[in-house]
Amino acid sequence: MRDLAVVTGALLAGALAGISVASTLTNRPVRPFRDWIAAPLTGSAGLIARFDWQGRIVSAIDRAGWRWSARRATIMGGAVAGSLGLIGLAIGPPFAPLGFAAGACVCVMAITSAAERRRRSLEGELVPLLELFTLELSGGGSALSALGSVTVQVEGELAADLRRMLIASQVTGSASFENRLIAYSERLHISALGSLATILAASREFGTGTIQGVRALATDLRRGQRRELIARSRKALNHVLLPAAFGVLLPFLGILMFPALSVLQRSLR
Repeated sequence: MRDLAVVTGALLAGALAGISVASTLTNRPVRPFRDWIAAPLTGSAGLIARFDWQGRIVSAIDRAGWRWSARRATIMGGAVAGSLGLIGLAIGPPFAPLGFAAGACVCVMAITSAAERRRRSLEGELVPLLELFTLELSGGGSALSALGSVTVQVEGELAADLRRMLIASQVTGSASFENRLIAYSERLHISALGSLATILAASREFGTGTIQGVRALATDLRRGQRRELIARSRKALNHVLLPAAFGVLLPFLGILMFPALSVLQRSLR
């Protein structure tokens, strides 16, 4: 009976894994996850509609920089969670919810770590871009033209996104570049871009100096990166020293002290 459960669980886990792989390779429309869950619930739309799962999934995918749709990501996450849940069911019924929860946590951690890596990468690209921006501003000209010149010269995801926003803001009747930059910073959780938008808006509306504000912003970002690098170095040192202390030093001390302890034990008898 246990062998049958193991085989069944393995087949179902393989099927769900195949569905997840197929969902990443096809663009065929799939029924939304909200329709699958919210249909049996009573009320207008139930908990799923009120919480707006699809919007949150789309926002997380956008922050991570993945080119997936919300439906595909939902199917992929459900397949991974279901596979681990079935593996837990094959081990024992109490492990099924634990496996499902572990699969869901793995998916959430994967997309969160991807979003954090992208945020750090964009912040790393922002500092040299701001420094080049100050050099362009020192040569004269408007702030937006100087920023456009910098984004043309610099290669990277951030420069490409800023260049697209500059081009889109020049269309008549569209949102200004500062508003687009603020929305972009809120979407990716990069507060420095929002500060840059504030500096540019203040320079355009009140005539304040742009060079000083941009230079101060770049200096703050450099200091923040230096502090983060020092913190990472300390954590890396602790990760090296602690295993070395428990895995090397303690056994070495035990070997050195073994003869003395043996002599002491014989003398006490």
